[in-house]
Amino acid sequence: MANERDDALREMATHRGFRLVKSRRRKPGGDFGRYGLKDADGKPAFGMEGKGLKASADEIEAFLRDATRATWGKSAGSAKRRKPPKLEPKPKPKLKPKPRLKVKVDNLLAKLPAAKRAEAFTELLSRPGMRLERIVSRGQATPEDDPMVQGRDEWVLLLEGAAGIRIEDSNEVSLTPGDHLLIAAGQKHWVTWTAKDRPTVWLALHLG
Repeated sequence: MANERDDALREMATHRGFRLVKSRRRKPGGDFGRYGLKDADGKPAFGMEGKGLKASADEIEAFLRDATRATWGKSAGSAKRRKPPKLEPKPKPKLKPKPRLKVKVDNLLAKLPAAKRAEAFTELLSRPGMRLERIVSRGQATPEDDPMVQGRDEWVLLLEGAAGIRIEDSNEVSLTPGDHLLIAAGQKHWVTWTAKDRPTVWLALHLG
């Protein structure tokens, strides 16, 4: 059992950087069975006085255990705790400004008047020097003996349907959606025909 105890103490000392020394001198009044510790340089560290050894096995073990705790506490105390990373505050969502204007959207081809008896005229916009209107036809035509004459230039765009038109001193032309033309002020002109099976929608811009 003594040898096992010595082996355990020797292993503890080695782990702590010491060398265990045990006296085997059996002189009367000597230090037989006593222990001491030397450091890595061979200098007395604990339980040694002159050439004699003073420490018991229990004292050596207590010293080594206290040294272990002291070293552990020192290393634990010196370890810096990592500060958790600072979380950047989430940017507050930007509030969209409340719109001050409510946009009114109309459709030139929605809810068309029937225009079965006569063409339907709807003024869309009027400003100094211009007037914009929508015209809806359905089978109407201009009488040959009663041509239309405008006091200012008129730009005409066919949006839907089909029609024929003739300007004074010219031949009749057929119009399909997307076709447009300019009628000069004072020119006689005739709408020679418009589709009877569907509405014909014009956009007329009066200038000047």
